[in-house]
Amino acid sequence: MVALTGSLQPIVAPTPTDQLLPFEKALLQATASALPPAEALLLAKQLDCINNIRRPSDWKRIEFQCKRWFQVRWPAPLLFARTDTFRVATIACQFGAKDALVDVWAEGGHVSALESSMGFSGLSISGPLNIVAVHPAA
Repeated sequence: MVALTGSLQPIVAPTPTDQLLPFEKALLQATASALPPAEALLLAKQLDCINNIRRPSDWKRIEFQCKRWFQVRWPAPLLFARTDTFRVATIACQFGAKDALVDVWAEGGHVSALESSMGFSGLSISGPLNIVAVHPAA
């Protein structure tokens, strides 16, 4: 038997839980570009505060948090006027040849999640992201 020496490299790199992946950032920036200027500015500042990202194993809903001292705490000046749970926008996009609709959600006055009926993990490896249209919620 041959003994393994040294550390083995992981086959798949771990997904960071403290930073947005490129496709997540692109979807959120596209959402901001479709909002009225005041809300777009708030969303852009909220993106800078995200430091904890929850991606469940099915990747159908990716949740964003701003944590301080182990608790979710968003800076009050960066919150939207609405504090209920609401859909900010729906994005029609393509990952390679796969079409997808992505909902962007807010709750408690801040952006809270990206949601798709297809898991983002499978979509994100299907090919480059192409944003077709952004439909802000009424």
